[in-house]
Amino acid sequence: MAGYEFKCKDIGMQCGFEVKGASSRDEVMQVAVVHAKATHNMLTIPPDVAQKVSSAIRG
Repeated sequence: MAGYEFKCKDIGMQCGFEVKGASSRDEVMQVAVVHAKATHNMLTIPPDVAQKVSSAIRG
């Protein structure tokens, strides 16, 4: 696997979204935030959710 990846299902979401091959953890977080706002209707990302996402990023 090259780069970093994240999957919504890794934090317990019933969602098939995944980011693969990102060049940094920050890039994964940026893409995940856009996805959360657009798909999960999250206007802001609570700190606990951001921490779960950060912990679930692999790479």
